Amino acid sequence: MDTFIDKLAQKRNAQEMIRANMTAEAVKMEQLQNQMQAYDELMREIRQVNLKTVENVTEVQAVLKECMEKLEAMQEANSQSVNAQGVDKEQELAQIKELLEEKFKQSDDFLHRENVKVYRNVQAAVSDELNKQTEVLQSEKRHSKNGAGKATLVFTILTMIGVIVDIIVQLFSITIQF
Repeated sequence: MDTFIDKLAQKRNAQEMIRANMTAEAVKMEQLQNQMQAYDELMREIRQVNLKTVENVTEVQAVLKECMEKLEAMQEANSQSVNAQGVDKEQELAQIKELLEEKFKQSDDFLHRENVKVYRNVQAAVSDELNKQTEVLQSEKRHSKNGAGKATLVFTILTMIGVIVDIIVQLFSITIQF
C-alpha cells in the first residue's frame, strides 16, 4: 500500500512539474511575442524616418533640378547676347552649375551613408538580440529535458531570421527607389 501511495505521489508531483514548466514556457513565449512586437514598432519607426529622409531628398533634388533648369535657361539667354560681361556671366553660371552638380553628388552620398548607418544599427541590434535569445534558450534547454525547449529555440531562430530578411528587403527597396 505504501508503494502505491509513493507512486501516486510521484506521478502527481511529475504532473505538477510538467504543468509548471508549461506555464513558464507560456510566460516566456508571451515575453518573446511582446519583445517581437516592440521590435516591429521600432522597425516601423525606422521605416518612417527613412521615408521622411527619402521625401526630403526628393524635395531637395526637385529644387536643385529646377535651379539647374533656370540656370540653363539663363545661360542660353546670355549666350545669345554675348558681350564682354557675358563671358564673365557664362563663367559664373558654369561655376554655379558645377556647384549644383557637386551638391547633387553630396546629397546622394549623404543618403547612402544614412541608409548604411540605419542598416548597420538594425543589423547590430538584431544580432545582439539573437545572441541574447540564443543564450537564454540554450540555458533553458540545459534545464529542461523535454522537447518543448527545442521547439521554442527553433521558433525564436526562425522569427529572428524573418526579421533580418524583412529589414534587408526594406532597405533594398528604399535604395532601389533612387
